[in-house]
Amino acid sequence: MATSLGTSVITKKLKMEPIPLLVVMISFEPEGEEGRQTCITTKEYWHQQFFGDEGLTLKNYYKEMSGGKFYFSPAPVRGSDTPGVVHVTLPYKHPDLLQKENPDKRTGAALYIVAEALKACEPYVDFQSFDKDGDGYLSQDELNYVLVHAGFDYSGGKTTTDEFRYGVFANSGRLPDGRDAEDFPGAQAPTVGGVKLCAHGSYTLIGEYRNTAYGFLPHPLGTTAHELGHAIGFHDIYDYDRQVKGWPLPMMFSVMCNGCYGLIMPKNSEEKPPIMGTCPAHLDPMQKIRSGFVESTPVDTDGIYSLYSIKSGKYNVLRINTPDPKEYFLLENRQAEGFDAGLYRRRTVQEEDGTKHTVFENYERGGVLVWHIDEDIFDEFSGIKRTNGSGLWNGDGETQRETRHNPGVVIDYKNGYDENGLMIDDGTWMQGFPADPFYRGGETFHSRDFVSAATHTHSLNSFPDGIDEAKYDLCIEVIEDTGAEIKVKGTQTY
Repeated sequence: MATSLGTSVITKKLKMEPIPLLVVMISFEPEGEEGRQTCITTKEYWHQQFFGDEGLTLKNYYKEMSGGKFYFSPAPVRGSDTPGVVHVTLPYKHPDLLQKENPDKRTGAALYIVAEALKACEPYVDFQSFDKDGDGYLSQDELNYVLVHAGFDYSGGKTTTDEFRYGVFANSGRLPDGRDAEDFPGAQAPTVGGVKLCAHGSYTLIGEYRNTAYGFLPHPLGTTAHELGHAIGFHDIYDYDRQVKGWPLPMMFSVMCNGCYGLIMPKNSEEKPPIMGTCPAHLDPMQKIRSGFVESTPVDTDGIYSLYSIKSGKYNVLRINTPDPKEYFLLENRQAEGFDAGLYRRRTVQEEDGTKHTVFENYERGGVLVWHIDEDIFDEFSGIKRTNGSGLWNGDGETQRETRHNPGVVIDYKNGYDENGLMIDDGTWMQGFPADPFYRGGETFHSRDFVSAATHTHSLNSFPDGIDEAKYDLCIEVIEDTGAEIKVKGTQTY
């Protein structure tokens, strides 16, 4: 998950075209052994993971989400047979140790290393060639960066070994323009090749390896897909605070929540499963729409409409407005196909001797997901420092509020909530991983069956004057279901 050290970017429409990406592998070789950590993976590994045309790669992930319109292309690199990837060695201590040595300037120390790594790329990259608008800055529309720090990523824990002594928190952020972060010398956006880097655009940072059940393995795709999402404008929709058990979240169904940990379990139970994050799930439809990956289809009148899955080639999202123009429902057809084959549920199994363990199971097939969107909540809370919609924070990102809100992007699962609108753990299916969240042929959704965990109102978080909560209901009947196409009938009463 993200731990932003910089400033969040603003959600905006993306240009539906390939955007250059530079992957920087960073080794640390100071004088002496303290703080020394060198890369083990190869440039070819990262080139394939990010730019490969076959399999579960970053390029294919974003192409699938955008209908082939958007993806990251390798930035040209001088004198390299692995386009888009460079390996630099810095004569500095690993930022993990540098931060510990500067406890009052931890952010500054981390950003200093980011700046120095980008400066070390000057012999290999013509940065000025990317400045298409000639403003002297590189934006996220012109060039993006993934900085792969030698060592490991804290997303898999903080255990160290003789080989992996230092780690980082994966994050995305910006560098301050014209000032040093926390007065740490050099911790600001550098000018390289005549242009400023990471002042208008963002960097993405990950650890080279992650600790898994099988030991340390090269970092899988999901974390980068999530963090690069921040760089181009997506926001976290998970719960930073975790103060209320079962607070409603999209969980696996957005890469900006738990979906970055998607994986495809082997058909043969005796085979070793891949590590989490090898097959990240899709982005939520609300942020797909805002980014321009898909246009929503308004449902203005009661009637029958078709929802198409990703692999049908006609993927679409239906939008059903309510009496509150900022609160509405989105319908999509999510099937266990493409990158969404990585969607899974979590089940608790108890053995005869009483021991319990968790089992991961991919959904056999999907169906209709009903998303409850509240733009006022999302826009107030998301993307502000270390806050999101579910936090107990106000707009300055520092002071706690009295009222807790969901992220404004919530799924009304077919099952999985209690009478207070909180996700349940029934002893078998873990909270947020319901046995079956989808609506399929012959099933009906009623908004009145769902309670807001924040306001305890049915259907919606708020009702305009003249609208009676007791009378309001959105009814969605699934009348035909082939998987690739699902026909639904919507009726709204109030």
